Amino acid sequence: IAELPGTPHQSLAERLAGSPLSLAEVLRWATEIATALRDLHEHGLAYGAVSSQLILLGSSGASLRATGALKRLGDGHQDVMAFGAVLEEMLRREETGASGLVGLRAEARALASACLNESPDMQHVLISLRLLGLQARLSETVARPVPRLAPVRLVPAAVAPVEKPRFPIRTRVRIRMLLRSKSLASLVAFSLSGR
Repeated sequence: IAELPGTPHQSLAERLAGSPLSLAEVLRWATEIATALRDLHEHGLAYGAVSSQLILLGSSGASLRATGALKRLGDGHQDVMAFGAVLEEMLRREETGASGLVGLRAEARALASACLNESPDMQHVLISLRLLGLQARLSETVARPVPRLAPVRLVPAAVAPVEKPRFPIRTRVRIRMLLRSKSLASLVAFSLSGR
């Protein structure tokens, strides 16, 4: 609810009159407003007049305008319903270009409808919004095209000649002598001796 001095603000209503919003903007701003409302509710207060005219957008995100109309919470039913109406209003002004986000749009609309009709606890609304935001970021990452890399050209490494194992000179002389004698038994005995 705190307004930062010196920071230019625009109301959500003014922003909705301009160009369409991206789904990422809708979910980010809705999450920030839901967080502010949840915090108020946890302190036993209700905002009482949630509307696009009283939501400020600035460089630090979305916030509720300080109105001085805070009241004792009760059940928070009115805040949740009004938030649902604002979320629905934002979704009507959301651009529908990215086809991979159709399911997320439908879930966000269902959440707005639940806020209007069932009035869930603001904590549950906030959890749902955070999950939708995470899904949107993940689907955006998956849908992002992978940059093409230059083809890899494999260059064969120089083939080093394979060296034959070299025995010590004494062993080589002995093998030669055994081969000359053509005695198979002596060769087998020599190989078994491990010398």
